[in-house]
Amino acid sequence: MESAEADGPALERVEVGPSGGTPGPSFRERLRRARRWFAARYLVADPRTLGLARIVVGLLLCANTLRHWNVAERYYSNDGVLSTHYLLYRPSTEFNFSLFSAFATSPEVHVAFAAALVCHACFTLGLSTRVFSILSCVWATSLDQRLILVENGGYVVVNLLTFWLAFLPTGKRFSVDAWRRARREHRADTVADLARRHRPPWWTAEHRSLASFAIVVNLGIVYVFNVVNKYGDTWRRGSTVHYVLHLDRMVTGLAVALREHLPYPAMQAAAHLTLVVEALLAVLILWPSHRRLARPLAMALMAGLHGTLGVLMRLGPFSWFMIGWSTLLLQRTHWEAIEASHRRRFAVTLALAPERPLALRLGRLLAALDATDSITFVEGTPRGPLLEARLRGETRTGIAAYRAALRALPGGPIAVVVVALLSLGLDRAIVHLVEAHPERIERFFGWDLREPPLVTAHAGHLPVFVTRLRVGLRETVLAFFLVCAVSALIHDNKSTAPVLKHAQPWLLRAALGYPRIFQGWGMFAPNPVREDGVGAIDAYTIDGRRIDPLTGGEPDLDLSDARGLGLGQIEQDYWNRIRLDRNRVYHKPLGDYLRAWHERTGSPQDELVAFDVWWLRDRCPDPGNLTPTDHERVCLMSWRKPGYRTPPGTPSLPPRCKEASAEKKDGRP
Repeated sequence: MESAEADGPALERVEVGPSGGTPGPSFRERLRRARRWFAARYLVADPRTLGLARIVVGLLLCANTLRHWNVAERYYSNDGVLSTHYLLYRPSTEFNFSLFSAFATSPEVHVAFAAALVCHACFTLGLSTRVFSILSCVWATSLDQRLILVENGGYVVVNLLTFWLAFLPTGKRFSVDAWRRARREHRADTVADLARRHRPPWWTAEHRSLASFAIVVNLGIVYVFNVVNKYGDTWRRGSTVHYVLHLDRMVTGLAVALREHLPYPAMQAAAHLTLVVEALLAVLILWPSHRRLARPLAMALMAGLHGTLGVLMRLGPFSWFMIGWSTLLLQRTHWEAIEASHRRRFAVTLALAPERPLALRLGRLLAALDATDSITFVEGTPRGPLLEARLRGETRTGIAAYRAALRALPGGPIAVVVVALLSLGLDRAIVHLVEAHPERIERFFGWDLREPPLVTAHAGHLPVFVTRLRVGLRETVLAFFLVCAVSALIHDNKSTAPVLKHAQPWLLRAALGYPRIFQGWGMFAPNPVREDGVGAIDAYTIDGRRIDPLTGGEPDLDLSDARGLGLGQIEQDYWNRIRLDRNRVYHKPLGDYLRAWHERTGSPQDELVAFDVWWLRDRCPDPGNLTPTDHERVCLMSWRKPGYRTPPGTPSLPPRCKEASAEKKDGRP
């Protein structure tokens, strides 16, 4: 009996209902099914999606770094308005760590920005992706930590996106690392090897991790709370867009033209539509079914919503990084449809000269870049051209063949146009040179068809154990940060019930504070600000000129005629934060910057003998009007050079203005 049971097939244990009907699945089986259902919808990510997100986010990080680099001397060095040494003495937050704090002088700060840009570029290319993914995250959070005074929700989006991506294998596709790994596993030594098109299983194997859950669900949560927190009366009446378009410190020239010609009912419709779109985005991103249609629709709505915000408002990185975040919504089924469509339109057969090493290397490069398998390789005629393109029954040679090959690659049609425009006709000359004298190029690089065989190492048991340990540690760390994120959602959002509010322990606050991965969402919530304002400096030089050192022109202390101030996000947020009472401590480095202004210009005549720092403010016009009201000047800081006397015959300096608080105006928002 025991022998029969041991040799026979295993019997599944089932539960029989009390009525004796058809047995149902056991609790363990139901739990297993639920886990599979949840994992298939929220825990997996396609490596092509991660590769695309890496490229897009990497390019955005490079652009954001260049944007800050443009004002590095003024805002990130000891020669600026908030010196490194002063911030080390009076840090902005309880938990502060920034690589930029190690760089003080202007040349040192430029070196720091160059290092950050190199890390972001390597991350974009997928070179040592894991290392540079972590370094990019550290540099991104360091950029925020160095100047928290200008931080807004866009900076937090950057921090969150780079933080979650650091836990994901973003280098498995569309990267230098992926190309190197595929080449180690299989090197094409002949055209026949290229024709077989080695495609390793890890190219399309979905990655399962809590990080996949966190990065997509966090995106949906952004819209959930952006809707819930907008409970103010301006959103209910639909006047939000009107007030936002009249914030001169934030809007672009396009927004100024729009507010002067768009009827108020259209603005009301736009405000209500914004709420509808954000609510719909939350559902489309988080809904577990019909993702093949829901996710692309969400991507389109995000591009429309944030693209509109990006061209109308100067919000820093927010709009563009949210669009970059949307690339993580692509699923395997979307990639299969995209690749099939690309093959139908651009498939080409390339005939390579079998005896030429240059042709083989060209084929390897094209095969590495051909992510959609749109290129078929065959052997060409001996002593024939390096590359022939056979497309729809016709054979193309010369520049036409190379353009057909380039067009078959992802983004190839655009690349063909870009190359043609940038090369100014040199592409034809280069192709002619390559086709006419391939042996010269081969001799210059020392290329030969006879290459040493690849040596592959055998994978033992230790790497498997180490991999399992690493995965376990990664998921444990991710689980901890998910707990931190839930706590931050409860603690940071205005709409959460007071009974849920709690005192966060030190470890949790540190885990959120150092990387600045907060979860307070609600742009222009519960109501948009209705008070507009900007900082201005009224300074006097030793030779009697009146100047604003930050603009280089005469002081403009009249905000009533403003039609958009043209301020960048860093400048506008610096002034909007420096006026607050809690930031009066940072008036001192601003004063030091102004007193040393002539040292930076190199002209003794630029020495300042007096200056007044003003906050100019007014109230946005009510709906139906275009003219702001309640113009006012508030003195933030005033200084006169001790012992200075104006020369005879010149006007005396005005008396020092009386410093006051600019935080509120008559208790109104």
